[in-house]
Amino acid sequence: RSQDAASAAQENRAALVALAFLAAGQPLAPMLGGAAPPPGRDAAHPQRAPDMRLRGRPDWPLHLLISAALAAEGGGPLADAIGLYKEVADSRQGTGFSFGDLAADRAGTRLGLAARRDPLALQARLARGVAEDDLLPEVHDLPEDMQEPEFRRRFGGVGAPAHLALLHEIETRLDRLPLLAAGR
Repeated sequence: RSQDAASAAQENRAALVALAFLAAGQPLAPMLGGAAPPPGRDAAHPQRAPDMRLRGRPDWPLHLLISAALAAEGGGPLADAIGLYKEVADSRQGTGFSFGDLAADRAGTRLGLAARRDPLALQARLARGVAEDDLLPEVHDLPEDMQEPEFRRRFGGVGAPAHLALLHEIETRLDRLPLLAAGR
C-alpha cells in the first residue's frame, strides 16, 4: 500500500526480513538498537509464530522467508548459493540433501526478487490474499534426506545433469504459480 515504487521496495524488504526473523524465532530488538521487548515477552526466549508451516512442514516457511529476505536484500544468486550450500552441508553433517528444501528456497528467492522488481504489483497481489498454493507447489515427491554418498550416487553431485534436471523440474513447477512467475 505504498505511495511509490521506491518506498514499496523498502517496505517489502523490511517486511521480508521481519518475517524471516519471526520464522527463525530470532528477536529483532538487537537490530533495532536494543529496544525492550513488549510487556509480557521475554527477550531471552523469543517466540516463534504459532505453528508456522508450509505444505505441512515447519522448516519450509523458514527456507522460503530467509531466501526471500536474502534475495530482496542481495539478489537471487546470493540467496540461491546460500540455499544450495546449506543442502550440501546437510548432506555431509545433517539431515541430508533435500530437493524439497531447495524448492522452498527457490520459491523464496522468486518472492524476494518480485518484491524488488515490481514492488507495487506485489503489494497489490498480496493485499488480495495469498494461499499456500500460491507460495509453493506440491513438492513432497522430491527426493529428501540424502546423505552425500547417496546424493552423489543418485544425482552425480551438484551441477551434474541429473541434479540440474531436477532443479529444472522445480523451476517448471514454480513457473506455474502466478505470484512466483514474476520473480523468475
